[in-house]
Amino acid sequence: RPPAAMQWRVLLLTGLWLSCASCFSSPGITPFLSKPALLAEGKASHSARSKCLAASTFRAAMDSSLSATVKYKSLELKTEKGISIWDITPQIRELLKESGMQEGFVNVISRHTTTAVTINELESRLVDDIRMYMARLAPPGDHYLHNDIHLRPQTEEDRKRVVANGWDVSDAATLEKWRAQEPFNAHSHMLAMMWGASESIPVSEGKLVIGQWQSVMLIDLDGPRTRTVGVQVVGLA
Repeated sequence: RPPAAMQWRVLLLTGLWLSCASCFSSPGITPFLSKPALLAEGKASHSARSKCLAASTFRAAMDSSLSATVKYKSLELKTEKGISIWDITPQIRELLKESGMQEGFVNVISRHTTTAVTINELESRLVDDIRMYMARLAPPGDHYLHNDIHLRPQTEEDRKRVVANGWDVSDAATLEKWRAQEPFNAHSHMLAMMWGASESIPVSEGKLVIGQWQSVMLIDLDGPRTRTVGVQVVGLA
């Protein structure tokens, strides 16, 4: 069995390979990786950036002076009514700095079914465009079966999930209380699934490998609420 330090290095290299799909040009590899986080910006060639990242990662993984680090933090945000978009890049960079990690990756996950995580440009007029586009894509006023709350829970499996989340809906009074607090938000669920719930971002030389105009963003599709985002850094410090 390989030593623990070597196991961590193998894990790190595997994780970076998965999160940096665009580092590889083989047509047999890239189709399996749907959301590469490394996007080339400006005039520098994509292949040059990829080679630089791969080389620095390999050197770090083989450097016995570095130690494995794993750190998790839950970010909390109070959002606004309707659809709102929040830049969480500064908080992620702060956690990365605290961890001391030099080479590795950061996993970011939404912890709600009506929020999403994405990487894009944060610009006020673009944010307005996104809000209007999503309202056309899944209009809040349309009829959705999920919003027929008086018919829920519909199946025995649905009932078990509600009970597992703290509502004994076998009791008529509790059932009515549960239905009363359920929002009419099927459109928000639809949009959250389209955006996706997570991102994996490479880290090289202690910095997030994202483009000049890219930000890591939380999209709340059913505010206002208190939202949490899970952030975990994994790598070598």
